[in-house]
Amino acid sequence: MSLFKTLRNALGLMAVIEIANLVTYRVLQGPKPQNMQIAAHRGGAALAPENTPEAFRNAARIGADWIEFDIHRTSDGVLVVMHDDTVNRMTNGDGFIKDMTWEQIRSLRLVNGEQVMSFEEIIAFAREAGLGILPELKSTDFYPGMEIQALEMVRHAGYLDRTIFLSFHWDVLENLKEAEPAAKVAPLYGPYQWDLSEPRPESAEIVAPMAEMALINPWMIQQAHAAGRQVWVWFGPLDRPAVYRLVMELGVDGIIVNDPVAAMRLVATVRSTTPARERAK
Repeated sequence: MSLFKTLRNALGLMAVIEIANLVTYRVLQGPKPQNMQIAAHRGGAALAPENTPEAFRNAARIGADWIEFDIHRTSDGVLVVMHDDTVNRMTNGDGFIKDMTWEQIRSLRLVNGEQVMSFEEIIAFAREAGLGILPELKSTDFYPGMEIQALEMVRHAGYLDRTIFLSFHWDVLENLKEAEPAAKVAPLYGPYQWDLSEPRPESAEIVAPMAEMALINPWMIQQAHAAGRQVWVWFGPLDRPAVYRLVMELGVDGIIVNDPVAAMRLVATVRSTTPARERAK
């Protein structure tokens, strides 16, 4: 047998096993959550330039429940909204955010001509628009104590109940929870992370695995639900509406997506086709 045929057969077998796994899970999972939340990833990066005021205004206009964004800190201590460690990709400037002052950052122009937002500004915007916020704490080795600074700003704004802090750096979430037990946190899980049974901090109300991993092992969702935790998924290369629908069928509580409009349409479709007896549970 040729190598090509061997590979084709192996992939076919894997596909059959995965389909059987998904079908089995769907049958046994029980009723799906009925109030699934839609978060616009980086403001909805498929619809407007990521992490820009335009993206966040658009997320509010279309009716997303939450906006997800990334925060870094300038050399003079201002928390700013940007995904990368540097300003190179999204602005007309060059350099690491940690080495620049807020005045320098503010003088730059994003790819759509707008200015970079501060964390303080986006909290105020979200509060006015009625949006929940999902700030992701980035590159925390660069910014010691950033999580406490972010917490204090949210607390000062009276927006703690509408904020969920995200991070791949679980130790900063533990620090945050120790400082404010009422704060909501969601540890992020990357590729090849399957076990959601022991998140850090242990008191995390939400876990946020990669959607692609949940598709491969949907039982992790049941595992988290059995422990009383919600599951919000984020997407890697498969950030597509068809995949949104798949993870919705697996019973996640929230999805963090680049195209919140497509996700909202799918949620409406799922709700309209769910039997009344199941919606009532």
